[in-house]
Amino acid sequence: MEIGPLLGILTISRPGTTPFVGGQNDSFTEILAVADEMKCIAFVFNPLEIDWSKKAVWGYRYNFKLNPGEWERQICPLPNIIYNRIPNRTLENRDDIIPVLDKLRRQYGPRFFNPFFLDKWLTHKVLFQNGKTRDFLPETHQLKDPAVLSDMLSRYRSVYLKPKASSLGNDILKISITDNNEYFFIHQALGQETREGIIRDCRDILKELPETGEEPGYLIQQAIPLARFRNRPFDLRLLVQKDRKGTWRKTGTAARIAGEGSITTHVFYGGTRFNADTVIREAARNHGFSYKKVTKQLRRIAFLFPRVIENAYRQSFGELEMDIGIDEKGKVWFFEANSKPFRFDEKLLRAKSLVRLIHYVRYLDQLQS
Repeated sequence: MEIGPLLGILTISRPGTTPFVGGQNDSFTEILAVADEMKCIAFVFNPLEIDWSKKAVWGYRYNFKLNPGEWERQICPLPNIIYNRIPNRTLENRDDIIPVLDKLRRQYGPRFFNPFFLDKWLTHKVLFQNGKTRDFLPETHQLKDPAVLSDMLSRYRSVYLKPKASSLGNDILKISITDNNEYFFIHQALGQETREGIIRDCRDILKELPETGEEPGYLIQQAIPLARFRNRPFDLRLLVQKDRKGTWRKTGTAARIAGEGSITTHVFYGGTRFNADTVIREAARNHGFSYKKVTKQLRRIAFLFPRVIENAYRQSFGELEMDIGIDEKGKVWFFEANSKPFRFDEKLLRAKSLVRLIHYVRYLDQLQS
């Protein structure tokens, strides 16, 4: 029987989790099940449990034969391929983790893929400097002083403030100028009630920003008047992955509809999932823009953006999830990219993504043979 490559899924567990963070348990179980079906041996491991002298690591494999199945810890050889799924920047940037990741990147090269979270500001600069991708970008700046905020608000009337190092719409603020020339803000944070208020002096808005530990820690971005689906704003999650030939391919697109009163479409804040094609077609009819032109723009983004991003970082990324908006006139906008996509709940898209992941692992395995 042919046995494929040895895939190591890299993560870090928090104290008290069994054995992984939050929803990673289900995600990793799915990956290991598909890997097994495709004759690829896979396990999950912590970078601090590598024994370099023995070229071995404590890994977790899932025993599907038990009912219910369970994770089992066992000694495994160092993998041929490493898929980085460390779940957040805080864990990835720990002092004890950084040197291990650096060593893995040096030793594995492209066989260590999705090596780190993308820097939002660097990614924007790279895409802005490329004439083929620039027109898809909303105006974005680092929030260094109130003058930038005042200028952007005077031109766009509404802006978003986004932490450079966060995801899931956490700690985002939306600020709009009211008819009385005051500043209305809404602050959204995971696990907290949404805050909102009125401020008269633009400079006071900076006092509402949570501490990020970075300077400057926030980006300011023009607010796009998003097209609506059944009277709610929506955006798209576009997943691209490398295939069995190491070529970027679009895997699928999902729509996210904003929850009532939410300033983003994230499910954590009341957003709902919907079929992307249905949403785009209905929005095109209601707003009077061209469905064909929108899908053409989406294809262009799927083709161009992962290549430009990967070339700029000079690293190996096996997948990227891109947050895309469509405005009321049918223009498509790129908001940001995520090198550690969260699991898509759309069953067909998820199944396709898992198969493509293992195809790419097999491609990487061929690089060393």
